[in-house]
Amino acid sequence: MKRRNFLKASAAAVAVPFFGIGAEGFGKSRASRLAAGEKIRLGVVACAGRMGLGPGRGILNNMCDDCEIVCLCDPDPSRWDKTRSVVKFRQPQTDVSKIRAYYDYREMLAKEGSRLDAVAIATPNHHHASAALMAMSMGLHVYVEKPMALTVDEVKLMHAAAKRHGIVTQVGNHGHSEEGMRVLVECIQAGMIGQVREVWCYDDRVNAMFVRPPSASPPAGMDWDSWCGPAPVCDYYAPDANHQGLHPHDWHSWIGYGNGSIGNMGTHIIDPVFWALRLGEVRPETVVANRADWGCPGSWTWRTEIEWKFPARKGMDPVTLHWVDGVNEGVPYDADHVDLIGCCRKREFQNLPPAVLEAERRHGTDLGALGSLFIGEKGMIKIGPHGNGLVFMPKDLRKNFGNVPRILPREKGMNHQIDWIRAVRRPERPAGCCFDYSAPLAETVLLGNVAPRAGAGKVLRWDGERILNDEAANAYLRTTYRKGWELVGASPRRGPAA
Repeated sequence: MKRRNFLKASAAAVAVPFFGIGAEGFGKSRASRLAAGEKIRLGVVACAGRMGLGPGRGILNNMCDDCEIVCLCDPDPSRWDKTRSVVKFRQPQTDVSKIRAYYDYREMLAKEGSRLDAVAIATPNHHHASAALMAMSMGLHVYVEKPMALTVDEVKLMHAAAKRHGIVTQVGNHGHSEEGMRVLVECIQAGMIGQVREVWCYDDRVNAMFVRPPSASPPAGMDWDSWCGPAPVCDYYAPDANHQGLHPHDWHSWIGYGNGSIGNMGTHIIDPVFWALRLGEVRPETVVANRADWGCPGSWTWRTEIEWKFPARKGMDPVTLHWVDGVNEGVPYDADHVDLIGCCRKREFQNLPPAVLEAERRHGTDLGALGSLFIGEKGMIKIGPHGNGLVFMPKDLRKNFGNVPRILPREKGMNHQIDWIRAVRRPERPAGCCFDYSAPLAETVLLGNVAPRAGAGKVLRWDGERILNDEAANAYLRTTYRKGWELVGASPRRGPAA
């Protein structure tokens, strides 16, 4: 049966495994065998990109030693062999031609779900919730790339589903598993810089469009309808001198498909702030976009300045978290100033926080193009976006403070994907970025999408479930879904999305 006809003809049958498996599901039924060391049977949702561009690269590279890759899916068949090449590199003995390939994860899960223990998802953001919820409803463990979902509502649905089904989860903010992140957390929580009441997060990305490129035909053989998936079917546009094309990368720039610059890098950059300052224990009380300069219709902002205010935590004062991204006034968005993935080619082209520039001037240091700057009573610490690039100010701050207690565990051979795999084998040991940790982080990041849409300067009051002082802005907490792509489970909110 042809794939498209299969999907139409089997919609009712597909609903049975998605809704009727129960908490044990497929993956959990083999828990004792996985704990004993049997290979995890993995389905791959989206090839190349973050999953892996070739041998030795990407998140799949770190999973292959512990996993049997059963199947894969991607609407662009030219990418299937990229994933197979990663597997062949790590598992030379494996006949990768037997890894079955699909255009659509709905079909893959319907046909292969009973043969899987887990799935790894590295799609564009608008597929994260759809694929993860389908997999979790079948009892399959889930690794999903950052950001956790497209909208705040999707984050809540995914978190609830993981708890309901007892699923082992991980979100792909991989810096969380690095040593530098642990050192930062221990230094902050030991009181090295005293109370932290302000943090500046800054990013050199410009994930926006000033003009939509002309439409083109999708790559030969690609199923563009499946790529669009839950979102409306949009026109494809091809790579040119200024852009990588809607596929494989520029979807970051479009509302309904990606989440702009903060969605691309915010999970990485804000993660150390959340961990070190224990922001997951509370919720932001307010969020405001102090500046929001919009691209063309349908695109995200090309320059944004956002501010969240968090209440006190035990032993920690209230803190204001700032986000700054984009290009400076008058800097063109062209190949001379911004590269193909949206990074400013020179630091002077980007919109940088004055607090960062002042810290550099005062301490005679370079704080780089992106990261998080913690401003404390007794000094400052800056960390890069992936758990690296620690800078202490003044320079002798760490030396003069003395020994910092090691309060966080270290495991030999750990990386972010292995952290998840070990949790699959030992569910009593959650992964570092499981949904319990990642959902509050993702909600904060995605509120950074809501505030600019509500209007620059509008202070939104947030109670953890809804915006209290702007009913219209609540529509930006959710999205809509095409027929046949509805999420497993009802939305926790009522009313239309915007």
